[in-house]
Amino acid sequence: MEQRNINIFGSGSSGGGHFDKVKIKGDGSITDDIECLQFKVHGNGSLLGNVKAQAFAAYGTVELHQNIKSEIIKVYGSMDVAGDISGVKISIRGTGDIAGNILGEQLDVKGGISVKGNCEVENLQLDGGFEIDGLLNAEKVNIGMKFGDNRVSEIGGETISIKRRSTFLGIGKGEGTLSTELVEGDHIYLEYTTAKVVRGKSVELGPGCNIELVEYKESLKQHKSTEVKENRLL
Repeated sequence: MEQRNINIFGSGSSGGGHFDKVKIKGDGSITDDIECLQFKVHGNGSLLGNVKAQAFAAYGTVELHQNIKSEIIKVYGSMDVAGDISGVKISIRGTGDIAGNILGEQLDVKGGISVKGNCEVENLQLDGGFEIDGLLNAEKVNIGMKFGDNRVSEIGGETISIKRRSTFLGIGKGEGTLSTELVEGDHIYLEYTTAKVVRGKSVELGPGCNIELVEYKESLKQHKSTEVKENRLL
């Protein structure tokens, strides 16, 4: 069967449909829902419909006006999504602005990400800054804050590590802080975090934390610069 491909070079647009490969090099737009095996953007892409692919890669700037679902999503630059984003492996090197939810297995971010909805993944690796209006749920949460006043409504997981990460070239620590209502997990390590409640089996609070209530089942360790108003052994 003949392959159906879309190739936009320079400036142009195309309708939606089912295709094998879609490639934009320059400034291109897709005006309707599209489903394909491989989608690549080199430059600027404006996607007006829903996107479903096996592999999606963007090098530059991409705007999605609906939802995107792809097994592999790689972004090198900036990505704006007006809907939800879902995938098995999601990698962002730059910035991501998600108006809906993130659903996936692995989310790897180096840069900054903003999510208006919830973020539900199995494994989160984030170096940079973040804002999540909803809930962050993951089996493993590993966050290195490099800048900004980071915030999330609630964090839930098995193993949670949130600390300041070294800045560019490893010279000095970043200035990132985190504000949240609740952190709940099995094994928790926090730095420079302000929270109402931290609840876990083993809890270790590094420097710069301000916690109203800590509830723990097995152990609690606290840095001398951290303030805890109340702690309870469950």
